[in-house]
Amino acid sequence: MKFFFALCCFLTTALLAPALSAGEWFTDFEKAKAESLKTKRPIYILFTNSDAAADRSLERTIFSQRRFQEYAEKKLVLMKVDFPVAVHLQPKSLSQQNSELRTKYGITILPTALLLDANGGIYIDFIKADGSAEKHRRKINEIMDFDPPKRYSEYLDGFVKKYTPPKPEAKKAEAKPEEKKAEAKKPVKKPAQKPDKKPAEKAQGTGSADTNIPDENGILRIPINPEGDFQEWLKSYQAEEAKEEAREAEEAKEIVEEAKEAIEEAEAAEKDAKPQASPEK
Repeated sequence: MKFFFALCCFLTTALLAPALSAGEWFTDFEKAKAESLKTKRPIYILFTNSDAAADRSLERTIFSQRRFQEYAEKKLVLMKVDFPVAVHLQPKSLSQQNSELRTKYGITILPTALLLDANGGIYIDFIKADGSAEKHRRKINEIMDFDPPKRYSEYLDGFVKKYTPPKPEAKKAEAKPEEKKAEAKKPVKKPAQKPDKKPAEKAQGTGSADTNIPDENGILRIPINPEGDFQEWLKSYQAEEAKEEAREAEEAKEIVEEAKEAIEEAEAAEKDAKPQASPEK
């Protein structure tokens, strides 16, 4: 009883995945797609942990049986994506491929199987095809009641016989040697140069680095030219700052001179305003 319960649970989560049979399962995804394209058969891709007891039980009960193997040989391309306990013993390339496939198809539960087309697209999700997980479970229970390999193959064939192989992608025709030579002789077009900035753009700070623009405080600033060289801009900015400081110093000097002249004029006027003392007799 426990065995059949575990078996039904496995089939529900595995989406009716076929188990492993020696010599019948691809492990290279590209080779499986090539075989599917060649034979016009869909791919059963099984994501599994081959160390699990349920997998071994299904192998003995269904997938190692001649009835199922004969059906798979004619109608399916079997592909195994295994995540065993000792995954470190797998070749690095195989382990990497399996991890990438698991991510690509969003596999979160092991075991899980999908029926794919020759391009790797999902053709059948069995639970969705049956309508719900509950309907799928009942169907699996019916299959397991009597002659599972035969009834399981018939169930799969209900989907497989509707399979339409995808059209192979058209390859681009390679240019003839004469066409390649003619192409090589064609002059190479130089990229068009960008036109100079308009005066209006320069006035807004997007032009050359020597454009002076006062900020909100009335202080002259030199905008950074994003298309220019920062060091050149820095030199220009420092030179402009030096000019500004010199101008401010000159203005301060003129103010001092004007104040000095005003003081002298005031003193002279005050002196002239005083009455002169009369000479003594």
